Amino acid sequence: MTDIWTDALAGLRPRLGAETYELWLRPLVLVTTGQGVLHLRAPSLFMKEWFENHYRDAVQQEIYAQTQEHYAIEVDVSEEGAPIADEAPAVVQTPAPAPSPSRRASAPVGLSERYRFGTFIQGASNELAASAARAVAEEPGRRFNPLFIYGGVGLGKTHLLHAVGHAVHEQRPDRRIVYLSAERFMNEFISAVRFNECDQFRKRYREDCDVLLIDDIQFIAGRDRTMDEFFHVFNALYEAGKQIMVTADRTPSDMQGMEERITSRLNWGLVADIKPPDLETRVAILRQKAEDERIAIADDVAVYLATLVRSNVRELEGALVRVSTFAALKGVPISQDFVREVLGDAAAPRAPQQLTVEAIQKAVAGYFSVRITDLKGQRRHKGVARPRMIAMYLSRELTGSSFPEIGLRFGGKDHSTVINACRRMAEMQTTDPELRTIIESLRAQLVGPQA
Repeated sequence: MTDIWTDALAGLRPRLGAETYELWLRPLVLVTTGQGVLHLRAPSLFMKEWFENHYRDAVQQEIYAQTQEHYAIEVDVSEEGAPIADEAPAVVQTPAPAPSPSRRASAPVGLSERYRFGTFIQGASNELAASAARAVAEEPGRRFNPLFIYGGVGLGKTHLLHAVGHAVHEQRPDRRIVYLSAERFMNEFISAVRFNECDQFRKRYREDCDVLLIDDIQFIAGRDRTMDEFFHVFNALYEAGKQIMVTADRTPSDMQGMEERITSRLNWGLVADIKPPDLETRVAILRQKAEDERIAIADDVAVYLATLVRSNVRELEGALVRVSTFAALKGVPISQDFVREVLGDAAAPRAPQQLTVEAIQKAVAGYFSVRITDLKGQRRHKGVARPRMIAMYLSRELTGSSFPEIGLRFGGKDHSTVINACRRMAEMQTTDPELRTIIESLRAQLVGPQA
């Protein structure tokens, strides 16, 4: 009966891709099979929950397709970590020696109390990065090593770095955690060279460190000696099974001036991006901030403010603080009109004629966390087909472009495809309130709330 699990994985691997298979399926081990139930063992609670939320249905469907029988899947967690069932991994990491139970490392320096997992709002735009960060905090040095998170300014990269540092220190107080910016790493190295303290510098980062958290690693690009030192620090920690987590504003391969040997190593683990938050996540962020700062704001005003400020979390929270400060000074409640008055031009909606099909595609892709290339492609999966039809519908409504022109902007689709999409979206809104809400949210994001 073991072949049921093996055959299911073999069938899924080509569809899910080698990376997904290696990360989420191969670490699971079949324990027993009986009475229509497959009992699996996962190496961590994070792996168990991720599999159950993302891949269990796909596995059950594959098993049914192969056997014509329905199987339930139950997953337990191995305290010691499950062994790999088939082939050996390409890179074997040696776990760090178990520290003495009596040793307690100093509290991490430089970590902000504000940035913890409990205050991080997770949404579709940051789900993978946040989940991977939690996994690193649970099992530092064992999976996702290195963890590389990239994204624009103010989207939460630094928050996750701090959260990992806090969580590891709370769960494993013996671990020595070093957090710093890449700029500080460079300045410390320059100072060590200047004052002939390179041995102390190397001991701090290569030997006296169990978890290395570096922010904005792109700043060492082009600094030859700093890159060389980071390369050796990386190798020493990685070979010792120590955790490395870095952030940047772009992917490793896009960091101009970074040595190829470093970009290669940064790609060894998991590379996860953080996109600008969608409307629901922005509203949740505002509510969290309002609760923390004891700011009274109605739900409709929170939605309105989240619609106006779309760039990043930092500007969103700053807008809330600015509005609440002015409201307190004037002794008035926070309303939509007051938000518009305080934010001025920033709150002015864009006129529909300024919109382009490309802008709509970008907004829809961000909302649904899909790629623009998917909207232009041929995939008919519901997760892509529906956003594509919504984007076509809004392109017709908000830009006035002709059906053939819209079809051309969506990868050369026939004009009849665009007509059909627009008709279906118009009809479905009358019976599907969820779809109507989505389209209204996107419309408001693009042109501002309608009077």
